[in-house]
Amino acid sequence: MPDSSNNQRSFLGRLTLRQRLAVAFVTGVLSAATLAVSSYLAVNFGAKQADQLQAAREQLSFVDGLAIAATGMQFSATRYVYLGHESAQERVTSLGKQWNDLIDVCAEQGCLEETQLDDIRVHLQAFEETFLLVSQAYRDISSSLSSEFAHVKNSAPGLAWLSEEAHNSNSSIALHINSINDHLSTIEAELRAYFVTSDAQRVRDAETHLTELKRHLALALAANQSDAERASVFAAAGFDIEKVESMLYSNIQKIRSYAYLVNVVMPSEARELEYLATEIATAKNVEIDALLVDMHRNRMNFYRWQIGIIALVLLLTIPVFFWVVSSVTLPLRRLSRVFRRLSEGSEDVVDAAVTRDEIGDLFTAAEAFRRENIRERELLRDYKQLSRSLEAQVTERTKELNAKNAELDRLASIDKLTSTLNRRALDNTLAAELRRAQRYERPLALLLMDIDLFKQVNDQHGHLTGDRVLVTLSERISDNLRASDLLGRWGGEEFLVICPETNLEQARSVAEKVRAAIEVSDFGLQENITISIGVSVAIEGSTAEALVAEADRALYLAKSRGRNCVCIGPMTLTPQSSEHLKPG
Repeated sequence: MPDSSNNQRSFLGRLTLRQRLAVAFVTGVLSAATLAVSSYLAVNFGAKQADQLQAAREQLSFVDGLAIAATGMQFSATRYVYLGHESAQERVTSLGKQWNDLIDVCAEQGCLEETQLDDIRVHLQAFEETFLLVSQAYRDISSSLSSEFAHVKNSAPGLAWLSEEAHNSNSSIALHINSINDHLSTIEAELRAYFVTSDAQRVRDAETHLTELKRHLALALAANQSDAERASVFAAAGFDIEKVESMLYSNIQKIRSYAYLVNVVMPSEARELEYLATEIATAKNVEIDALLVDMHRNRMNFYRWQIGIIALVLLLTIPVFFWVVSSVTLPLRRLSRVFRRLSEGSEDVVDAAVTRDEIGDLFTAAEAFRRENIRERELLRDYKQLSRSLEAQVTERTKELNAKNAELDRLASIDKLTSTLNRRALDNTLAAELRRAQRYERPLALLLMDIDLFKQVNDQHGHLTGDRVLVTLSERISDNLRASDLLGRWGGEEFLVICPETNLEQARSVAEKVRAAIEVSDFGLQENITISIGVSVAIEGSTAEALVAEADRALYLAKSRGRNCVCIGPMTLTPQSSEHLKPG
């Protein structure tokens, strides 16, 4: 046994790593070829059954599509019948042509039996012919109703055939004539309703109106017997009650024939198509189920066959792979330990390699890596020392830059004269507060303030005095605001206060407090300084622009009421804002 092991090691030592991998590769290729041939035979057989299953499913899809097409043609035909849409007629014709072409293709490919295809053709053709008859009848009846009733209405008696005395006296004759014309219009409407709905009640209603028409006609003639010349106007105009009656029953008969085609013949052909498709689909489903069972049985047999072949291949290939792997892994484990020590910082010299193949070259590379690693560590120490020096300088410069940036940010958001928020900072703050108020459904108010008659202060005392007034005013406003309120200069002599968590009543109170404080403040001038204030609160869907515009309208209202007062925006007082009147 020891001798056999030593012989094996000696043999492996004479093979390079590439040669060992070649032995393993050839063994693997032979095993894969064996598996591939066996799989090909099984897959080829399975593919034939899959083709049969695919053909059966395509046939099933064909008949399912036929059933859907029959329903679609019936639906489109119904749309044409009840709505008269030309697009529905084109849809029926298009579907019929499409499925005739598909049936021809199916016949060429033999996807269904010839007798089944013949039955489908017969019923599809019958449906198309019936629909053509329905379309023609629809146009004929529509044209007949329009033309015949137009002629009858034109020949019906009018008020012109009355004597001047009867016409002026507003006698019952005029009422009878109006009733005759009304009944003619109603008869036409009932026939059109019967044409659309096939409701027999419409026929009875039309007959009732015909009877009433006769009665009013008789009464009109009896009432006008004294004027025989004008009574002859009926005959001269061509109005004949018998023709009206004949026209009525003639159209009723046409509509009944049309309704029979629409409600009986055409649906029955569509149902026959659906029945044929369902019958064929049922047979195809049975065929598919049988194929699936057969495929499952063959698949299980294939699995058993494959497992046997795989077991045989493993018994032949595992010893070869174990032989190759062991001749590679043992030196690699040793090499792994060497690199692990190097990664931990060891500077010990790497032992000489015991193999003379590619793995031996790796041991040589490990020794070169050890020497290079020592050199890089020395460079790294120098780099770290230099890096710490640079980091200290960068940290100091960063602190100085941050301080300057903070000062620039403060100056960019502060009004230079009043040291309050400027217009840019107010826009950003208002947008942020409005988003927060809408997200959490909290109240938000704006106070827009304007110094009354400030132009006179500038004109009389100069702009420097005006600037001092602005500074003093901003201080007085700030002194009378709450800690949560945000004050800024909106422009010129206008100031804007953003009041978070503030409803209408609270905003009015803050505004009045500020107005009163300004009114009694001393600005070092002979005249008093007063301000007008417009108040607005956010409602659902408010934007920043709309909120400021509402406050501006309120400010304008305060100016128009004599200045030195607080006014609420008109939109703010609507019921939409009532929920903001509750305490925040």
